[in-house]
Amino acid sequence: MQLILLVTSFSIISAILSIFYNKNFLLSILIALELIILNLVILNIIGSFSLNNNLNFSFSLFLLTLSAIEASIGISILALISRNFNTNSIISTNLLKN
Repeated sequence: MQLILLVTSFSIISAILSIFYNKNFLLSILIALELIILNLVILNIIGSFSLNNNLNFSFSLFLLTLSAIEASIGISILALISRNFNTNSIISTNLLKN
């Protein structure tokens, strides 16, 4: 049990560091956010099994649904940017305002 908590905490920290180091590219930020959300789901499932609470398990399914929605919106924005501007950098999102 302690190993799983150690691995998930290391994974969350590495995803946060990845966001700070690769903040120019939208796809790397989306992958890091997905990693953070999936680790939170794993931690929530572990907590629900250890506490024998079904409400936390249903909340983790709700988090999975939100992560799928976030991924689909992010990939659609990435496709829009790369189709119109031929790049996938965050700087191009300011051009979408016009």
